[in-house]
Amino acid sequence: MPYQLIAIMASQIESTEEELLDLQRRGWISTVQKNGMVFVPRRHEYKARFILHLRHKLRLTNEEISRVLEVQQPPYELKDVPGILRRGVP
Repeated sequence: MPYQLIAIMASQIESTEEELLDLQRRGWISTVQKNGMVFVPRRHEYKARFILHLRHKLRLTNEEISRVLEVQQPPYELKDVPGILRRGVP
């Protein structure tokens, strides 16, 4: 699995290292440390973009984002988000 430095990924998705580390702390993406540097699996770039869209554009709370991620798997569908939030997750 290819990895990318967290700083590079943050720049590519117009975020910050701190924000990506917050996503990792919440269990939404994973990171790996090697030689004092933090890497993110490339496959998590898409997921991080989706989460940041939910957070910044749709202004969802962390709880709402968690609900969406519990229900959806890649490829994520923004059109399904309102229905997921309306019905909730049992």
